[in-house]
Amino acid sequence: MASGLAVTALLVPPSVPIVVGFVGWAVTGLGIGLVYPSLSTLTLELSDPAEQGRNSSSLQLADSIFSASALAVGGALLALAVPPTAATYLAGLILAGGLALLGFLTAGRVRVR
Repeated sequence: MASGLAVTALLVPPSVPIVVGFVGWAVTGLGIGLVYPSLSTLTLELSDPAEQGRNSSSLQLADSIFSASALAVGGALLALAVPPTAATYLAGLILAGGLALLGFLTAGRVRVR
């Protein structure tokens, strides 16, 4: 996901062809497509059978709350930058890429039993 966002960030200058954005978002989409179902499976695998329902619902709730919060904060920050400039969009992509990179770096802490 971080590499896809980095490719997408190259699209900020108007001289870069739009196909770069398509490639970047395709790579980012592939990343989330690989992570999302794996996260649910890993959560169930690492949970005791009696805790699987609670952990699964907690994961779903955390996903919903984080998505809504990230959209709200991102929209508010974009609204503050009136009118939004190329630097505003680049900052958003860098922030998203940083979060994806942080997830990648901390993923090694999870050990399957």
